[in-house]
Amino acid sequence: MKHVYDLNGVVPGATRIAFGSFDGMHKGHQAVIKKLSGYEGQTPVIVSYSDDVNPIIYTECEKEYLLKDKKVEIMISVGKGKIDSMTAEEFVEKILVSKLQMKSVVVGENLCFGSDKKDVMYLKKLSKRFGFDVDVVTVVKYEDKPISTNDIKQVIVEGDFEKLTKLLGHTYIMQGTVVHGKAEGRKHGMPTANLGVAENKIFPPHGVYATLSNMDGTFYRGMTSIGLRPSDDDVPIATVETWLMNFSRDIYGKCITLGIYKYIRGVKKFEGGLDEVRKQIDKDVAAIQEFMDNLLLDMKE
Repeated sequence: MKHVYDLNGVVPGATRIAFGSFDGMHKGHQAVIKKLSGYEGQTPVIVSYSDDVNPIIYTECEKEYLLKDKKVEIMISVGKGKIDSMTAEEFVEKILVSKLQMKSVVVGENLCFGSDKKDVMYLKKLSKRFGFDVDVVTVVKYEDKPISTNDIKQVIVEGDFEKLTKLLGHTYIMQGTVVHGKAEGRKHGMPTANLGVAENKIFPPHGVYATLSNMDGTFYRGMTSIGLRPSDDDVPIATVETWLMNFSRDIYGKCITLGIYKYIRGVKKFEGGLDEVRKQIDKDVAAIQEFMDNLLLDMKE
């Protein structure tokens, strides 16, 4: 899949488009994306609204990661501010039709777009005027309620990962580049990878998690700490640090996609020094290994 941030000259001809924030890439979004491919002579394209200001579930690069194997050929990331300033008609005419040569569009039945907040019926009126087809996808529900990005954000904050996976249709991920930290993990014989994640990404509850890290296509079991480090310092800045099991290479500058599978425990300050920290780490590692063993068994069944 080709991922670009420029609307000009990026499509080879007629396109079939889905547009929106796609924040979360949840089951509702996936239902729309599934309808994109398979139309001869129309390139499947996603127009995704990027947001560097408001709290988000996924960055544009994380969305790209989740779109692999979805048969989308082009992903175009456009600033949300630019889209929000346009009326529905302006967006359709100037962006979708003129720049992206749209011949058909796939939308959810609860569509609301443009600065004037237009719906599916209005989009169908524009389709007659500008000559494109409209396919409408039924809203996807969970427990009789439409799945929404706002609800998912709340579930992340609450840390209900079982429900989160059901809403998303995939494991929640955090993606970042390994940056230099304080190297505190080395004191415990467990050097950690300190991930630089997007500043506006929503964090789950601070704590220790069982994770799988994808680096260069290989997955590694890990123990990840998200939040403050009260035993090492009192700096009120949340960090994402992961210890990759059975791994010892220098990976500064590498991109890691972290799949967060299970909350193990909360963050706490250890008053008993390194020995107390070490004992707790051993318990955490044992719990994570047991969980991962069972997870892999479930995947095989």
